[in-house]
Amino acid sequence: MSQALTPADVVRKLEGWLRRVNEPDRVFTKNKKVEVVFLVEAVNAILPRTEGVEDITLIKMPGTEYEVPAILPEKLQAVARRNMLSFLRSHYERRTKEVNDYLGKLSEVFKPAGEKGGKKDEAVGYIKAAESLQTGRWNCFVQPPAGEGTDVGMDGFCPACALYGTVLDNTKVSGVGNISVGLKSRVEFDPAIALSDRKVSVIPLTHNKVSDGVSWTGQSLFTEYHVAPGTIFVGKATLEDVTEQELLAFLATLLTITRLGGRERLFGGVRVHLVGVRGGSYETVSALELARELARNYGEKLPSVEEVLDYLKKELQGRGFLTDLDQEAFRKLAESDETWSGLWRSTLIYDKQVLLRVLQLQGKEGYQEAWSDKDVLGGKP
Repeated sequence: MSQALTPADVVRKLEGWLRRVNEPDRVFTKNKKVEVVFLVEAVNAILPRTEGVEDITLIKMPGTEYEVPAILPEKLQAVARRNMLSFLRSHYERRTKEVNDYLGKLSEVFKPAGEKGGKKDEAVGYIKAAESLQTGRWNCFVQPPAGEGTDVGMDGFCPACALYGTVLDNTKVSGVGNISVGLKSRVEFDPAIALSDRKVSVIPLTHNKVSDGVSWTGQSLFTEYHVAPGTIFVGKATLEDVTEQELLAFLATLLTITRLGGRERLFGGVRVHLVGVRGGSYETVSALELARELARNYGEKLPSVEEVLDYLKKELQGRGFLTDLDQEAFRKLAESDETWSGLWRSTLIYDKQVLLRVLQLQGKEGYQEAWSDKDVLGGKP
C-alpha cells in the first residue's frame, strides 16, 4: 500500500498548474485549473433549503428514475467562504502585529510620484485597511445591504475576497475616483449531488415549536423534511489560477466544514472527505457525472462512505487524479499560522496587481509602488 500524499507532495505534483505568488499579471487567467472532488457526508439531519417541494433542493438524476437531494453551488461557496474568514479572524488574534503590517501596506499601495497643478494626488489603497488600523480591529464578513449596493461587510482585499470574489468601488478603494470593478470568484463549485433517491434520503421530522432561549416546549407541532443522516453527496470544485498558498488554504477550510444548511445550529452536521485533485488546462469531470454512475448502484439505499470512496478513487485514478491523500494532514493546515500568513502574503501581491489594473483602466499615470513584492515576501515563496 502506497504512502498517502502530504500537502507538500500534492503541491510538488501540481506545481505546473499553480501560479507563482510574485508572477506578473496574476490577475489574468492562464487556464491553470485544479479540480477537487470531495464527498459531503450527512452525520446529522440536514436542511439544504430552497423554494419548492418539501423545502429541500431536489433534482432528477438523468438516465435514472431517481430524484435526489442536492446542495446548490452558492450554498457551498458561502459556507466555505465563512469558514475561511473564521480561521483568518483567529489568525488575526494570534498574529495581530503581523497582519497589521499587511494592512498598513494595503492602506497605501501606490503613491503619487509628484504634484500636478499644485495639488497632490491621493494615494491609492484599500479604505477598510486604513480604517482597521485606526480602530485596531480587522474584520471581513458577508452582509448584503438592505437596499442596492455592494456587500457592506466585505473589505475588498482580504484573502477570502481575493479568492471568492468581491466588488471594488469608491467605498473600498481610495484615490481612483468613481469605479465599480467586479472581481470574479476563482473557486467554482458544482452542485453537490446525493446518490440516493428521495425515498430513502429524505425523511420527515415532527418537532415541538420552541422559541430560542426558552427552556420549555409548547404543544404546537410542525413537520419539516430533512436529508437523512448517512446521505452522501458528491461535490466538485474547480480552482482557477491559484497559488500554492491559496490551494492549501482552500483544501484546509473545505475539509474543516462541519455544519451546512438551514437551522444548522440544531441540524446540519456534515463531514467532508477529500477524494482527489487534478491539475490541467480544462475541466475533465463533473459532480453530476460521478454521482449518476454511483446512483445506478446505490440509488435505493444509503451506501457507506467506504464503498463510495473505493469506487470514486478507482474512477478518478483513471482520469489522472491524485487520490491517495493524507486527509488529516490537510485538515491540520487550518490550525497552522503559517497557512494563513502565507495566504496573506500571496493576497497582498494579488491585491497590488488588481489596483494597478484599476489605475490603468482609469487612465491614471504618475504613480509608483509604495512597497515592493520583496518587502512582503523577503526570502519566502
